Amino acid sequence: MTSSVDALRDTPTTSTRRQPRLGSRGLVALAALFTVLLRLPFFAGPLSPDESGLLIIAQSWSEGPFLYGDYFVGRGIVVIAVYALADVFGGWVGLRLLGILVAVTMVVAAGWAGHQLRGRRGAGWAAFVAAAYSSTYFFSSVSTNERLLGAALVMLSCGVTLRALRGRGSLPLAVLAGVLATLPVLAVQSYVDGFVFAVVLLVALVATGRVTLSTAVRVAVGGVLGALVVLAALAVLFATTWMTWEQFWFQMAGYRFEASVVVRDGATMPVERLQMMAKLVTWTGAAVLLVGLLTGPRTARRAGRVAEWLALVAMLVLVVASMVAGGDYWPDYMLQAIPALAMATGLLAPAAGWTGIVMRLGASVAVVAAVVAVYIGLQRPFLGSATDEAATGRWLAAAKEPDDTALVVFGKANVLHHAGMTGPYPYMWSLLTRTLDPELDLLAETLQGPDAPTWLVSWHGPDTWDLDDGDRVAGIIREEYVLVDTPCNVDVYLLRGESRDLPSSAACG
Repeated sequence: MTSSVDALRDTPTTSTRRQPRLGSRGLVALAALFTVLLRLPFFAGPLSPDESGLLIIAQSWSEGPFLYGDYFVGRGIVVIAVYALADVFGGWVGLRLLGILVAVTMVVAAGWAGHQLRGRRGAGWAAFVAAAYSSTYFFSSVSTNERLLGAALVMLSCGVTLRALRGRGSLPLAVLAGVLATLPVLAVQSYVDGFVFAVVLLVALVATGRVTLSTAVRVAVGGVLGALVVLAALAVLFATTWMTWEQFWFQMAGYRFEASVVVRDGATMPVERLQMMAKLVTWTGAAVLLVGLLTGPRTARRAGRVAEWLALVAMLVLVVASMVAGGDYWPDYMLQAIPALAMATGLLAPAAGWTGIVMRLGASVAVVAAVVAVYIGLQRPFLGSATDEAATGRWLAAAKEPDDTALVVFGKANVLHHAGMTGPYPYMWSLLTRTLDPELDLLAETLQGPDAPTWLVSWHGPDTWDLDDGDRVAGIIREEYVLVDTPCNVDVYLLRGESRDLPSSAACG
């Protein structure tokens, strides 16, 4: 049994007499530039519903009935903190700049991990796969959302874990790896990938004799301490603010359990999205990379990387399980797979033989598909576009008065964002309404209450998902509101007794 991880040492692939023109840093820098260029065409585009809703919540984060104040969302505190930071740096501009920073961080971390696995070639292949998937319209990663943030943190934790295992094991780096593995869980609850990678890797390294048991224990203890550091920080936060552990628990776990039941009961849309996801996985080369990884144990064994191969397979098993548990199969579910796919490419693409060819093919398809996706996302956005929501929001912005509020039935928070308004209803996503207000009692109370929204946008009819079977909410809308216009073919209502100068609705998009 050795006291170090031989496979994690730098492994130059050329002799000293034939140095490559670009080393690992140069290749990773090119990949980082590539991911920035992929994002730039979308930089000034309208915000997505998720971006808008999370930004509104971050902007209004204060004491209230929920963890984040007057609005509820089933996402972790790390996400809202990042969005609050983006708001400080210019709102949507700061958000898009942070998106670029997160994508570049993913690329650099993937390149670093790939270098530790297979030297220069591993760094290049891993970085370009991460660059392609971190900024592709096909996975909705051109927007700045919580899944991209969580995946980047996972990628960082994996890179630090690999580094911590060098020599006799670094306790400080292991603590840092534990912190970085915990933070993604506070963004997206299912993102425990960093822990899965570390645990499987440690067990496999000890089993194969590549590290001593004492080294593995030192690194494992450091990882646990890192997780405890994050929990201690949360304890201090909850002890010194209005936020409580009860709110946190329901936000992170209680709501997710209830929502999963609602998602499973819905049949049509998740199945259609699953079929679309299967196409996207094929078009982007992810399916090819998966085949290469699953058929690569012999290649990994020859390279002395069986432990790493097992850890990556375990991560992808977790990704699939998370997708099934989530049940909605949105394209951005694939962002969780980026760290595993990038490291798998870095590990196996440099190899000779069938596995190396497959991985290089998959990586090449990923890069080409990311470029093609720029055109598709701008010109033929078959996954949807926020153009109509933005146009409707701008119409409302031109019609509103300073203290006006609005409510969109259901979801489409980007309408509110582009209108520059907030609303009295706490649920800005349709799944929240379907889960937490399934009888629409709170919605009905809001529409009839003293703080009823000035504007009501009926993006989906009240009876969508059979929520308003008795037409109770539809009746309230008829009694309390007046249909004033249909910008972008969307019914917009104004509260009875109010009067506004309405702009033209002839143009949309």
